[in-house]
Amino acid sequence: MNINSFFFRRYEMSWRFVSLPPQDGYHMVTSFVAVADYVSKGGKNTLLVFSAREPFVNVGVHQEVWLEVNLEFTKANGIPVVRRDIGGGTVVITPGELDYFVVVRRDEAPSDPVSLYKKYLTPVVNVLRSYGLNASLRDQDVVVNGRKISGNGAMTHNNAVVIAGNILLDFDADFVSKCIRVPSEKFRDKMAKDMNEWITSMKRELGCVPPEEEIVKRLKTEFERELRVKFEDSQLTPEEIELWNKLAEEKMREEWTYYKDNRHPDLRTERCVKITGNVAVCHLDFKARKLVRITAKIVDRKLDEVSISGDFFVMSPKGFVEKLEDSLKGTPVDQIFTKLDEIFTREKPVIFGFDVNDLKKAFEELLNKPEVREVI
Repeated sequence: MNINSFFFRRYEMSWRFVSLPPQDGYHMVTSFVAVADYVSKGGKNTLLVFSAREPFVNVGVHQEVWLEVNLEFTKANGIPVVRRDIGGGTVVITPGELDYFVVVRRDEAPSDPVSLYKKYLTPVVNVLRSYGLNASLRDQDVVVNGRKISGNGAMTHNNAVVIAGNILLDFDADFVSKCIRVPSEKFRDKMAKDMNEWITSMKRELGCVPPEEEIVKRLKTEFERELRVKFEDSQLTPEEIELWNKLAEEKMREEWTYYKDNRHPDLRTERCVKITGNVAVCHLDFKARKLVRITAKIVDRKLDEVSISGDFFVMSPKGFVEKLEDSLKGTPVDQIFTKLDEIFTREKPVIFGFDVNDLKKAFEELLNKPEVREVI
């Protein structure tokens, strides 16, 4: 054995590799939480792979369902709407993709999102390049010639970090567009056309879909090579399976699916409206690095209630967005910036998608709406 081989073998770490059969949406979005619990308690870092058994709409933890999903279509066609624990935007999961979940101990993962995604998504980029595709990392997505082929997100759970993502094997833009809420059918047609412009798949790029087993094998190889780890083929423990089934059952409950909607039932509007001489309700979509949606009710020059949603990611602390909404309640409109600085300084959130200055700009834009100016 030469010295280089000895050095590599001496320092490589042992990880678990777990491949599961296709799962329903509720089990898909809770699998990695059960694994994160295992890793947090001292278990091995894990790469988990499987696919969806049937289509479902997957809503980000910080999104309001009524704003994002075409509920008339999904209910009529028996398509489940599932809220996950990770941020990001609404996606339609189908059997036409391969999903992977990287679960690692928190002290081993980079603390900033950019470095985190680069470290754990480089193997995915390399797999796609191994098929001759011009793949590269763009923020938390993997793109081929500028078109997205892999969407990813991250979250913390106790002492573990989860990176969740997929590789699109095939993609049906028409079906996906029917599941998403849009202003009109004309807009839906445009959405489907646009999605075909910025989303791609292995079938589109290669003319066929490689065998899933082959893609999984290449994933294992690239993770081992990039991270200098050695996989041990394994199964979930009985404790993980018990927790997994419990969490999946909880995700089936409507109070979880519509949790964000039900926090602010009186703020369901996409307009700015003056209610009385001292009351206005206003909605604003603000494009930071990610989309931030703010709906606020202003009474007597104070924030009476505010909803903050969108496709951003909050790594920590858990429940930060809800705490932010609650802390802003009752704040005079001329003290919003000061309050935001106070909350961000105290909580020190790790966010991918916006920062405190983005929120200030968003509130400034909202407060300058004519309907709001009339009551403040």
